[in-house]
Amino acid sequence: MSQRKTTIREVASRAGVSLGTASNVFNGKAGVGAESRRRVLEAAEALGFRPNSLAAGLRRQRTRTIGLVVPDVLNIVFNELVEHLENIALSQSYEVIIVTSREDPEREHERVRALLSRRVDGLVIVPTRDWSATEREMRHHRIPVVVLDRVAAHDHFPSVAVDNAAATRLGTEHLLALGHRDLAFVINSTRLWNSAARVEGFLEAMRAAGLEKRARVLLPGMTQEETRAGVLPVLTASDSRNAKRPTAVFTGSNVATLGVLRAVQDAGMSIPQDLSLLAFDDFAWLTVLRPFVSAIRQPTEALAGHAWRILTAAFEAPDRPAEHIRLPAPLIARETTAPPPGKAAAQRRMKAFKDTVDGAPP
Repeated sequence: MSQRKTTIREVASRAGVSLGTASNVFNGKAGVGAESRRRVLEAAEALGFRPNSLAAGLRRQRTRTIGLVVPDVLNIVFNELVEHLENIALSQSYEVIIVTSREDPEREHERVRALLSRRVDGLVIVPTRDWSATEREMRHHRIPVVVLDRVAAHDHFPSVAVDNAAATRLGTEHLLALGHRDLAFVINSTRLWNSAARVEGFLEAMRAAGLEKRARVLLPGMTQEETRAGVLPVLTASDSRNAKRPTAVFTGSNVATLGVLRAVQDAGMSIPQDLSLLAFDDFAWLTVLRPFVSAIRQPTEALAGHAWRILTAAFEAPDRPAEHIRLPAPLIARETTAPPPGKAAAQRRMKAFKDTVDGAPP
């Protein structure tokens, strides 16, 4: 015998609210207080209530509107993802409502509620570091959701991102192949799973080369200024028996790249003569001033395309298994990655010697 399904009336009773209030919560309507909404969601979770019939009714009444949640539209990666998703939506007669979380879990939760109240057909979200409340509410609404870029090791919802560990292994191996042995990886935070995966890829490559003890991971902070202030002492410190100044820096985000470039300027160093630089994320401004910056390029157009495909497929088959896409991120070698200073000088001397032996002018 199948188990009896919990009713919304039982959820309302357990939460101590009216039936109308409980219904408004699951319909995404505005005007429900935060405390009442919390009690309703907690009661639903405790009773195992899933508003299938309400969700089915919403799916039959499509708005052809998609909600897109990003931390910051000024971040170039998120900006590119927004642009690609909007272009796809426009081509298929959908509208996109864009909201920002500003890295604030409470703001993220509130903005998602606002999107649900607008009866969006689905959500694409680049989550904050702690989005548990948002995730719980989206589960209760059973709305199609795709997690983009900032994915976790095991996502409940479908997810799309680059293979972050593989990308940083590739970049680290590039620097090692140039002769670098003292490397620093600069990342703003490891609280995000994709950032932690980038660190792990860096360390894996250094371990494989037998250089784990010479690998340095720097966590200077979330802003450009914090990064500049945190990296500058490392670049200007005298070599010691325990640690040498890095001959190459690999940055794990565009914010880290900007902070490191400012630290290099303050240290009076030249790239790549004194220090090689490899950036995670490739943008137009990396090739505006010389030297052009080597970078790991995230395929933002492909990421957006997969996210859209998975989301719209869920409209027709909401119970399909969650799909998790991890895309390769290519290395674009430009002018900021070169052999370490000592090796570069040795190579120049060797070339001059060979030219002399061959009869060419030195």
